[in-house]
Amino acid sequence: MPDRVRRKWRPGLWVVILLVLGLVLCLPFAGLLLFRFYANQLVQQTEESLLMQASVLAATYEQVYRVASDLPELADAPIGFAPLFPSVTMNPQAILSPRPDPLPATEAIGPAYAQIAPLLSRIADNAQEQTLAGYRFIDRFGTVIAGSAEVGTYLGHVQEVALALNGETVSVPRTRVRQGRERAIYALSQGSRVRIFVAMPVFVEEDLIGVVYLSRTPNHIFRFLYSERLNLFGAALFVLISTGLIGFVFWRFISRPLHALIARTETFGATNAEWDPLEHYGTREIETLAQSFGTLANRLQRQQTSLKTYTAHVSHEMKSPLTSIKGAAELMQDADMSPEQRAVFLDNIGRDSARMEHLLARMREYSAVGQLPAAGTCRVSAVLAAVESPLDVRLTGADETLPISAEALTIILHHLVENAAAHGATRVDVRAGKGEDEAWITVSDNGSGVSAGNRDRIFEPFFTSRRAEGGTGMGLSIVRSVVEQSGGTIALVDAGQGAAFRIAFAV
Repeated sequence: MPDRVRRKWRPGLWVVILLVLGLVLCLPFAGLLLFRFYANQLVQQTEESLLMQASVLAATYEQVYRVASDLPELADAPIGFAPLFPSVTMNPQAILSPRPDPLPATEAIGPAYAQIAPLLSRIADNAQEQTLAGYRFIDRFGTVIAGSAEVGTYLGHVQEVALALNGETVSVPRTRVRQGRERAIYALSQGSRVRIFVAMPVFVEEDLIGVVYLSRTPNHIFRFLYSERLNLFGAALFVLISTGLIGFVFWRFISRPLHALIARTETFGATNAEWDPLEHYGTREIETLAQSFGTLANRLQRQQTSLKTYTAHVSHEMKSPLTSIKGAAELMQDADMSPEQRAVFLDNIGRDSARMEHLLARMREYSAVGQLPAAGTCRVSAVLAAVESPLDVRLTGADETLPISAEALTIILHHLVENAAAHGATRVDVRAGKGEDEAWITVSDNGSGVSAGNRDRIFEPFFTSRRAEGGTGMGLSIVRSVVEQSGGTIALVDAGQGAAFRIAFAV
């Protein structure tokens, strides 16, 4: 085993509290990661809006083309529903490169397209003022005939336009080409880095006449946050106040009582004073812990005081018989000592040795009190049957059960009966009972009793009125220690004759 055990590092309570508060403060910032999910929702909302606009513009394109080409109106027919749903995702693999630049047109614009182009361009310009989207109307050959920009150029080489010219409705996200440097805060919004393109084919009856090509940059989340800045400020203030309150609660109900308990423990260990209760406990658990500390500390203090007193008394009690034995041994070395004198000295040595053995036996009993079980139950009749005594011991309440271990009650009854016999008693009455909040047992005798001057000292270690008869003064002290170890109290009560002791346990 190493001479020195390495102490493991453990964080202090305040470190734990600060860590918890830091995590609480980080929760709103962790919510910024949710902005990416919300930005994806904004992208799909933009796509859905473009699809709806493309549907309306495709119907407009079809109608004006039919009028310009002198085609007959379609008869009313049942409406068939074929809804379009957003499909764009912000998966990096799904985002296409920036849209290719337009090419010069290779086909001339037909008469019907030239006739409807001004009307479609006015529609595109008016719509762009409100929606900020880009509108392009493309003929069947891929040439932009009208729109908000790139009129007269060719876009048939663009992937989504080419698919729309084959009859498919296509939505794609493309990397946005920005003019100037992007603000750093916008980097958190994925929608600000892409532009959504929707290409929808336009049919007259079953003939494809062109494509409606729309594009728009999704609304980034910070525009929404700016519009809700007052609510966000209130939420941030609420988080800060809540965090402060959490810290105060930790400090008031946990940290401060624990530090006060630590300080009280250090003070108690340094001064050996009585344990004083704390001013603030904080929580019920800390109060219970402090009370347990106080009970343990006071018990250790009493044991330490008793040990000091006991050591001093034992030293004093042992000194007399040892001195007598030593003197007798020295005198017995005289060869001229008569047999009668030698017999007297041998008797003195025997009595002193017996007294030392008696003291040592009481010492073992006293030191063994702390090893007794602190909890348990027993029936008085079963314990009293194991107590041997020449006295007439009578029991009332034989069926009562007391909250004390049988071993501890045996020691108590043995010493009380022995004490009664030492004071001339011939009968001992043992009564046991139980009330609403306590269980009790009384032991009374018909001996000489306790004088008024000795009533307050009979439980002190080594106090005895029978020192000349070999009394050690440890019997009642051991009884009190066993009772207190078992959670009870003992008191000398008034009796008509002899001595009476009442032992009570809370239930």
